[in-house]
Amino acid sequence: MNPSTQDRIFAAIAHLAALAFGSGVVVPAALWSESRKKSAFVRFQTLQAFGYQSIGYTIWLLGVLLLLVLFYIGLIVIAMLVPDAAQNETVIAIFSIVIMVMIFGAMGLYLLVPVIGAVLCGLGKDFCYPLLGGRLARSLGYQLEAGADSPELDPAFEERFAAAMGHFAVILPIWGLLAPAWLWISHKSHSPWLKFQSAQTTIYQVVVTVLHFGLVFVSTFFAFGSMVLFAALAESSEMVVIVGLMAMTCLLGCTGLIVPLFHILGQWAGLQTLRGRDFKYPLLGGWVTKWFTN
Repeated sequence: MNPSTQDRIFAAIAHLAALAFGSGVVVPAALWSESRKKSAFVRFQTLQAFGYQSIGYTIWLLGVLLLLVLFYIGLIVIAMLVPDAAQNETVIAIFSIVIMVMIFGAMGLYLLVPVIGAVLCGLGKDFCYPLLGGRLARSLGYQLEAGADSPELDPAFEERFAAAMGHFAVILPIWGLLAPAWLWISHKSHSPWLKFQSAQTTIYQVVVTVLHFGLVFVSTFFAFGSMVLFAALAESSEMVVIVGLMAMTCLLGCTGLIVPLFHILGQWAGLQTLRGRDFKYPLLGGWVTKWFTN
């Protein structure tokens, strides 16, 4: 079955949204939401793109963080093994170039795959992301063989996968909550279960986003406020600067340690939802349930 021109365009746009590097995750979610009654081709491709931009970005980000950790460990090892390493600019430069090439290479690979997908979908051909696409096709009952007529996709798994990707998107500040928010409020054909999962993860991500930016703002306020007071009161306010810097360090520490714990909970929620469990966030899930039943 050949996809229509509109289906090809929708699928290509869904894949190309990956070029927005995380901020475009709402695009495939919205296109899938609006294509529930359309061909299996566009539904599979948009749902697959949604998964790639949610899970794929998470994996890429964690990979970059791992490379940065290895970079600093490498600097320590070089300082221990290479005599006068601090003055040996060549060794440091080569090591830094290798790490940067790995980071930008990973970025290029992350962006190249969906571009290939967009081109193939534009030509009316099925595209399958490595690792993700085949598993998703089997779970949905989608036939990837050339010329095969796919039966009706499994609507229950479609919604389960979409809900799980909404949870996984918690790692994307602000932009991540737009995808589940769209699934929550945009389409009447979505089941109450999908609307519930999307509603609670939207509210959860709002809380996480406010916490993150609130801690950063307050810590910055303490830092600059103490410096302004020090400049105004000169030497008599040294303790003000010390207290301000200590408060800033504490709050930034909370941002760097506590906020990722909320991200991990969101990833766990996505995994449990993908496995078919009716996940509810602590405290928030019960409140959303009461709100939906009233």
